[in-house]
Amino acid sequence: MLERLRVNIQDRLYGQTRKSLDAIQELVEEAICTAENNVKPKGTYHLLPVLNTDKDAVQTSAGKIQSPMFSHLVNQCKGERYIIFMVVTIGEALEEMGRSQKGILYQWVFDLVGSELVELVADRLEDQLEKADRAGIQYSTRFSPGYCDWALEGQRIIFNALDVEKIGVTLSSHMVMVPEKSVSAIKVTANEVPFSKPCFFCSKKDCHWRRL
Repeated sequence: MLERLRVNIQDRLYGQTRKSLDAIQELVEEAICTAENNVKPKGTYHLLPVLNTDKDAVQTSAGKIQSPMFSHLVNQCKGERYIIFMVVTIGEALEEMGRSQKGILYQWVFDLVGSELVELVADRLEDQLEKADRAGIQYSTRFSPGYCDWALEGQRIIFNALDVEKIGVTLSSHMVMVPEKSVSAIKVTANEVPFSKPCFFCSKKDCHWRRL
């Protein structure tokens, strides 16, 4: 994961040219070493059956996922359909160390490393879930509150479905997770998931988050 983190950071910093910036690279290595020695990733997940769907929402026992795009994706699935609720975090240690750094550049690099690392932790949890499950089950990619047409208030549903406090994550009144370097998401799983991303149904071609 740390090697993948290095590659991702290099891509973000240098783009395709990969120009050598020794000073930046030293900061990146320092931040990655700090993460390796201080970060303890945690995660939790839970599966709930899909109770009902309409063109605008997916109903579960934790609440209603109010997203026409995600509902459309779920409606394409065949067989028993479940929603996986998940939250991962890398805790507050790296955030606090980043804030204590002198200089905006140091703080920015620590923030970048933290953001990339928590996404890799979410990727790892997804991989483990899919490898551990029985054969013949398919999955969508993860979908988070605040993405696409799912409002940030969707955080409440995820927190209803999970005991998130056991991994040290709380939700503010503004629907922001604490620690900041945390990822919340849902996935649909079924016998057949023909479309893995809501982006397949979206006509917005210039979206920065488009995953096609």
